[in-house]
Amino acid sequence: MTTWLLPALVFAGLTAGCGGGLAAGTGAGPDTPITVRASQSESTPVPRTLTPANTGGVFTMKVGQTAGLIVPDPNAPDPDVQGRSVEVVDVVNVDASGGREWELRAVASGRTTLRAGGSRPYTITLDVTS
Repeated sequence: MTTWLLPALVFAGLTAGCGGGLAAGTGAGPDTPITVRASQSESTPVPRTLTPANTGGVFTMKVGQTAGLIVPDPNAPDPDVQGRSVEVVDVVNVDASGGREWELRAVASGRTTLRAGGSRPYTITLDVTS
């Protein structure tokens, strides 16, 4: 009787969850990255690195904060920057990773939108607060 009890309890514990895992219905496994996409009315803190997968997102930054923008296409165009709250600085890629990278520096309160076409188009909005 005890030979099946321990595996049954372990299985029950794993399937019941502990409240710290993924929410039901995400469809994401443990190795699947989750892309945060906020609608235009919602904002989420900017991650350390943004990519074209973050298109449509609205992210918040504080003045003085930095983040990266990485596009895995060596021929990607520079982003079209609309707004003055974020300074976009081209990063010289010395390791030949096959992509382009920019540093995003929050310099003033306001909203800046980054757009680019090319093989990996994106539109990312950054709301900067002091």
